[in-house]
Amino acid sequence: MRNLKKLILSTVILMMITGGTLLYAAAGKSDIAVYVNNVLQKHSGLLSEGDAYLSIEQLPENLHAVLSWDESAKEVRIYKPNVNMVLLDDQGKIFGKVRSAASSTFSVLVQVDHLKTDISDLKITITNPLGKMDTVDNQQIKEKKDSFWFKSAEYTYTFTEKGNYSIQVYIKDSTSKSWFIVSEMQISTI
Repeated sequence: MRNLKKLILSTVILMMITGGTLLYAAAGKSDIAVYVNNVLQKHSGLLSEGDAYLSIEQLPENLHAVLSWDESAKEVRIYKPNVNMVLLDDQGKIFGKVRSAASSTFSVLVQVDHLKTDISDLKITITNPLGKMDTVDNQQIKEKKDSFWFKSAEYTYTFTEKGNYSIQVYIKDSTSKSWFIVSEMQISTI
């Protein structure tokens, strides 16, 4: 955790001071490929004197975190809430697999804790194996708490494609007004 904080702070300071352009011209610096969960990231990293520097723009999605950038204060804040979810069928039973071509009614139970920033909204989406995304639920969060439970409205969905479907939880940061994915799970067709 300490190395992650050092890496993030170093990256922010480096980007603020140089804008990233002087680094490529400096001797002893080299680009490094960055993989998260075995997926090559579009922004490469930089290795300098044994320290790795990464782009902060791609960190929130990969770490399921919230990024708050205050340009006037020259600050970047990264918040990593603990967000868990479970799928409930129309009879309240937990499930994780569905029949292909079947229509299912379900809701998503989301548990959030360790939330250290204010949020205004919570959104749950489902994405099919072809990449088509639908919104399951989207609601304002009125109570400002660092931990809460949220149960989505019931949603009916037909699982027309074979493969893995992603259920994602997004929160909207009150300061930046940006959406950040904070949890993801997959359900499979059988």
